[in-house]
Amino acid sequence: MTNVIEQRRLERLLLTALIFVLGFQVMRFLFASLTWYLRDTLGIGVIDLVPISLAPFVLGALLPILSRFIPVKRAFWLGVALLVGSRFLIQLTGQPGLDYWAASVATLAFVGLTPFLLSLGREPFVGGILLGLAVDSAIKGLGFSLDIAFQPGWRAVIAVGAITLTVIWAGLQIDSLPKSGVGGPGSLRLLALAPYLFVQFLIFQNQGWLSAVIGVSGPLAMLIVSALNVLALVLAARVQANRWVLVLAASLVAGAVIAAEGSAVLFGILILLAVPVSGLVLGGIVPETDKSSLGASGSQLVIAMTFFLILGLAYYLPLDMNLGFSQAAVRITAAISLFGFGLTGATRVGRSNAVGANDWVLAGAAALLPLAALVATFSQDIETGPASEDVIRVMSYNIHSAFNIDGVLDIESIARVIEDSQADIVGLQEVPRGRLLSGTSDMLTLLRLRLGFEHVAYFGTTDPVWGNAILSRYPITDIGTDYLPKVGTPMRRGLLGATIQVGGTEILVISTHLQHVNNQDTHDDDPMADLYPVHLEQINTILEDWGGRSPAVLMGDFNARPDWDQIGLVTGSGWVDSWEEAGMGEGFTSSSGNPQFRIDYVFHTSDLVAVDVGVFQSTASDHLPVIVDIAFD
Repeated sequence: MTNVIEQRRLERLLLTALIFVLGFQVMRFLFASLTWYLRDTLGIGVIDLVPISLAPFVLGALLPILSRFIPVKRAFWLGVALLVGSRFLIQLTGQPGLDYWAASVATLAFVGLTPFLLSLGREPFVGGILLGLAVDSAIKGLGFSLDIAFQPGWRAVIAVGAITLTVIWAGLQIDSLPKSGVGGPGSLRLLALAPYLFVQFLIFQNQGWLSAVIGVSGPLAMLIVSALNVLALVLAARVQANRWVLVLAASLVAGAVIAAEGSAVLFGILILLAVPVSGLVLGGIVPETDKSSLGASGSQLVIAMTFFLILGLAYYLPLDMNLGFSQAAVRITAAISLFGFGLTGATRVGRSNAVGANDWVLAGAAALLPLAALVATFSQDIETGPASEDVIRVMSYNIHSAFNIDGVLDIESIARVIEDSQADIVGLQEVPRGRLLSGTSDMLTLLRLRLGFEHVAYFGTTDPVWGNAILSRYPITDIGTDYLPKVGTPMRRGLLGATIQVGGTEILVISTHLQHVNNQDTHDDDPMADLYPVHLEQINTILEDWGGRSPAVLMGDFNARPDWDQIGLVTGSGWVDSWEEAGMGEGFTSSSGNPQFRIDYVFHTSDLVAVDVGVFQSTASDHLPVIVDIAFD
């Protein structure tokens, strides 16, 4: 009898965990579709996107409501069918419009299924979330952070098929689905899932954030995350929860989130402690079911998932408009609210542990996936440097977070553009290293491994995981960074400088990205006048940091046309426009689908000479890259 009970417990755990894995994947995909397909490709305004994005989450309440009129198991299986069917559609189609609708339906189904999962019991629910996070991150680790939903080919289809078949098998093993939930004030604690999942996706499960802040390689960062996820399950299963343990755990989790953009040492210490104890916090928050209906918990879970979306919107909307608060404020608010919810768990001493004793074994097995990926990097072909030191080829490329003009994530096309250019030094802009808007993929690691660049530099500007990068075949001996003045604009931008050793000469290479719009109404009438006050201060900061050093190369997306006054500030300070020196034609770089403006530049100091300049035609990004062969004068 004990073996049968244990088997049923394992099946409930697998069912819950893998539904969460599929749910995490489709929610990330939906975030990306809203941003890059609806906003950038179709041109839907940011304000209009808010109700559109809320709809799948709010409508998730339909499944629990439906269970009042039809058998609960039938409502559950309807949700499963919608989730797995839509998830498969995403993997198979590659059509951004169809993918958006599939992601919306799948998200609706996932949100609606969460109350049914809680009805299986507190233990499989808490263990399922923790195991789901562990398996989800492990799968991403095998792809060097690239979400499987964005991976083409039959391997990804087989992997999704294996997950969905396991979900169906586990569900079929459950003879009856209880219609139970949490009533009264206890159900309010379920709202903690919103900040809990938000900080998990933003930071705790984010390879790019960990790598960018503490300075380890991307694959190693994901292996660390996977190991910490295993430990989270171990602690949740083995540590007897008490008041002071839960207070300490909630404090560590909140402290790590608050310190996420601060000292690398402090954050490194706190994250190593916070991820494992976050399982204790979750176990302390989630109450036992105590009501013979989905009841209030069904509503609270749908609200919690909706608030998760709202936190995500609140975190990224300040990049598009001034809302009176910053990204950091949203992150800290999530940390404080999660701490507050964690304290509620500390008042309920004497409860049983929320995770089965051996559930960590499954997470440990999943952790072999990022371990295999890390081992694979040891055999990666790294090009040690170009043969020529007389002429260096540089490229400036705004990669648009690796989403093409159709709104499809296509990192391979970006990589092929860089590869085909045969550039020795590449300055990149709009490089994400783990944003929710970009599927939490670490593009710097993906490009570095795919292209074999030995030397890289990165600077996150809006937060640690979105900004500028430099890839180099030559050794990088020093790195400098600085933020550019915002001058009232919402997005924080910056410059990344790398001292690169080319033979016996050191060259300063700067990659930067200036503001694209200040006041939209003014911009439509006179874009130069709109941007000049902002660009004036941003360019002055660049020139001050440069300090007249030579030889040097300055490149990036300046969001300004060649005849604008701000470009005159650059050339008037001693920089030479490579296109004016060696280019032919207009050299338009934006937008790549129908180029009409030159806003991307490669400048150099007068002791260097541009011997050839070109624009590479590709719609892998909304910008075209500028490629320049530069020789010493």
